[in-house]
Amino acid sequence: MSKATKKSLLYALGVLALIAFAMWLRYASRHILHSPVANHLRSGIYVFLFSAWCYSLRIRIVQTQVRRYLVAISVLMVLWILLRSIKFSIENTDAERWLWYFYYFPMLFIPLLSFFVALSLGKTEKYRLPRRALLLCIPTVCLLLFVLTNDFHEWIFRFPEGQPRSDANGVYSIGFLFVAGWEIIFAVAALVLLLAKSRFSSKRKYLPAIILACSVVYAAVYANGTRWMQVVGGDLTAVQCLFVATLLETCIACGLIPTNTGYGALFSAATMRVQIADEKYNVCYASANAPELPAELMRLAEVGDVDTGDGFLLRSSRIPGGHVLWMEDISAINELL
Repeated sequence: MSKATKKSLLYALGVLALIAFAMWLRYASRHILHSPVANHLRSGIYVFLFSAWCYSLRIRIVQTQVRRYLVAISVLMVLWILLRSIKFSIENTDAERWLWYFYYFPMLFIPLLSFFVALSLGKTEKYRLPRRALLLCIPTVCLLLFVLTNDFHEWIFRFPEGQPRSDANGVYSIGFLFVAGWEIIFAVAALVLLLAKSRFSSKRKYLPAIILACSVVYAAVYANGTRWMQVVGGDLTAVQCLFVATLLETCIACGLIPTNTGYGALFSAATMRVQIADEKYNVCYASANAPELPAELMRLAEVGDVDTGDGFLLRSSRIPGGHVLWMEDISAINELL
């Protein structure tokens, strides 16, 4: 197992441990601790995880346009967690209801931005989405306003007469089907477009489709008010954000979204005898067949080509932050001479 694989595995185990701890805090806040501190700590864990994921996206994603949309998705997920945390921290029914309505800002725009990510893949650095694609923001904003003005028409959620207007008493109305349908359409369209643009034939590229199907099934079961789902996965915001992050990470792992990683393994597999060293001639990357070279020999190669005496010529070139050194086979020329 390579160092990069071990490092990725440790990160994954750490993330899973934090998620498991957050899930336990949800249970403990209801049956053991009975304190709002547990809920704040749980929200803090999710904010930390999605903020760290946002930072990792900025580092790993190469294409500017794709990186911006993915970072925007992660920011919306953090916003969603914060809205949820504030909602359960106050005791004002009207404010809670409005915060609940604002959930649909990230819920509507995350699938749309995912579709924009799929449209931007495979394009040049200077590529910008055409205006006809950006026009999709208009109906999305209209649907969001439709949700935010629900108190005036109740076409998204209906509230029984004589009971407080809250998410606990809300009943889905006909307009909710348009909102949910809009979200599902763009989520599916984004995934189909990613698969269509993929150049890989591996079956694992269909893993994101399985994750998306699980997310839709979870949302449907949750909306149906199933008791066991309320107990096991009652935190809709956190679960759906985890589904989105897992889906996008799976797309990255499957190669559907290209990243700025894996160059170390690619460099190691090179057939040339080549290595990259820093300013002090400490080797950072080396191909598998590159011999260990003393620092004195590397310095000589900076001045001019060095004959190593074993049929190879050592050459060097300056690069930002260090040097690249490679060895050319001159054994045939020596035999000819």
